[in-house]
Amino acid sequence: MVVEEIAEKFNVSRIMAGVIARRVSPPTLENVKAFLNPSLGILIPPWRMDDMDKAAERLAAAIRLRQSAIVYGDYDADGVTAAALMIRACRAVGFHLDYRLPSRFEDGYGISPDFPRQAAAAGVQLVLTVDCGTSEHDNIAKLAENGADVIVTDHHEPGDQELPPGAYAILNPKRDRSSYPFRELTGVGVAFKLAWAVYEKLSGSAKIAPHLRETLLSLLPLAAIGTIADVAPLVGENRAIVAGGLKTMRDSLPGITALLEVCRLEDGDLTARDVAFALSPRLNAAGRMGNADLSLELLIEDDLNHARRLAGNLDRQNAGRQTLCQSIQAEADREAEKSHDPAADAAILVAHEGWHEGVIGIVAGRLSEKYAKPVAVVAFKAGEEYGRGSARSIDGLNLYQALANSREYLKNFGGHELAAGFTLARDRIDAFRQVFLRECAAQTRRNKLIPTLNIDTEISLSDINPQLLRELELLRPLGQGNPEPKFMIRGLRPAGSPRLMGKEQKHFHFNVAQNGISYRAVVFNRLDLLPVLDVTGRHFIDAAFTLNLNNFFSPPRLELHIDDIKPARQL
Repeated sequence: MVVEEIAEKFNVSRIMAGVIARRVSPPTLENVKAFLNPSLGILIPPWRMDDMDKAAERLAAAIRLRQSAIVYGDYDADGVTAAALMIRACRAVGFHLDYRLPSRFEDGYGISPDFPRQAAAAGVQLVLTVDCGTSEHDNIAKLAENGADVIVTDHHEPGDQELPPGAYAILNPKRDRSSYPFRELTGVGVAFKLAWAVYEKLSGSAKIAPHLRETLLSLLPLAAIGTIADVAPLVGENRAIVAGGLKTMRDSLPGITALLEVCRLEDGDLTARDVAFALSPRLNAAGRMGNADLSLELLIEDDLNHARRLAGNLDRQNAGRQTLCQSIQAEADREAEKSHDPAADAAILVAHEGWHEGVIGIVAGRLSEKYAKPVAVVAFKAGEEYGRGSARSIDGLNLYQALANSREYLKNFGGHELAAGFTLARDRIDAFRQVFLRECAAQTRRNKLIPTLNIDTEISLSDINPQLLRELELLRPLGQGNPEPKFMIRGLRPAGSPRLMGKEQKHFHFNVAQNGISYRAVVFNRLDLLPVLDVTGRHFIDAAFTLNLNNFFSPPRLELHIDDIKPARQL
């Protein structure tokens, strides 16, 4: 009944109504309307967040009194965009906010131990953390002892730890017993809410002054980029932030314009996928390969020509990162094949001396996709006792909790459910491996996790038409929490011989037919599926896939991007 109501109310096909119903919970007409029209009107007032009034008043006071203030960020795209957002928000009211980003290689995640002393020497009166700070008890205490008020804005899991008692205010939607109704804001999302609240304070009412409202809206592209880059679920407020940011991204900041140019994304509608696979890697490249300051400088630059030079530098760093990543990925693949028992191990941990710390998170993510299990990758430097690890997880397995339950073997750790980082000693890696795998196995059993493909609906080739393609556009922005819709068709006949494709010949394409209709099917990184095909016409297959419009061809060609196939029952 729900599907029929959605189809009638929103004038979509029954197939599309079924896809929507699976993604909206509960699928009431009001919730469906909000999903299909992710306007900024659904954003929650910032005052619902614990400590927001206190934090906004303190930052507003610093602005009025022209106090010495600094934002301390992180080296990833979420932390960099959050820092840029706060700098630009303050600059718009004539206030200079200094900045400091940690080095992935010298400082690690979070506040550098040297920073409290440096801030005291500079006479800093206010420190604003973005995308970090929740677990920084000692460093925040030192900052407070030296006379600086510290406002923490973060989104990482506090776990069962106490919040930093020395902080002036702590903005984190994941804090225990939080009154804020949406937990999934990223670091830049929390920063956006603080900027909003400060502008209300400076305006003297809930109605923000027109020029400040215009500035706040101009910051949405930064919030959208950081939200997508941090692989946050694109639901609720995140969906509205990303939708709003994508709409205005082309006409926003010089740094973003320059970045779009080097990514060759000057034309056409921008998608979350464009951000995830083009903009985000380049913004992350600076922090992975050297100093994240380059990315921040790009995003706060007002001169387009200078921004273009900075974007070109980032593009070159990203190319170097890709080459390095391919090399380490191959080594990590071999290590995983040697050390991992697919039948017995619920997770994978690989370690090596000489791996570049800046790319091990990417490697962990790719291995996690390949094996459908949590993966931790550890890099050691020659002669050093401690190595740095990066871990990625799968839906349903809380990585942060697995590390928390293994904390006695770690020097430190932090992160959230799907991604985390940690530091451990060489002589503790075997003990940590045993406990980490045991914790992942316990969650796997408890949550009954098995690799599955979530199919939105079953269709036939005759259902694929221009109307369905137009309707699928309503699901944008697509991404984590709102993926490309996945369909299944039974009884497809493979037609023509499969052909390998790609530089390394790891992909292939073939044709499928049903009732006189034929489409090109493409398979990426799954050569193991080749034996399933029988091109003699004697057998049929069932296929799970997403639909893709390939603009490489003229006119664009509709393709089926295959996720999995299996022999069909005899028809």
